[in-house]
Amino acid sequence: MKKRIRIGDLVTMYTHDTGLIGLVLDRKPKAISTTPAQICIKWFNGGGSVEWEPEGWLEVVSEGG
Repeated sequence: MKKRIRIGDLVTMYTHDTGLIGLVLDRKPKAISTTPAQICIKWFNGGGSVEWEPEGWLEVVSEGG
């Protein structure tokens, strides 16, 4: 079973070869739900964009403290 992504984790988008790493800022819904979670990520790229991505597209690189 895939690990649940949490606020503070560093993630990458394993479904796309972007090479980007991002910091998880928020998730909706916050609780375990039948609705697929959307994860708010601040991407560490030149622009530092903040975007919402489906949890299923993401992989944890490093767990937050």
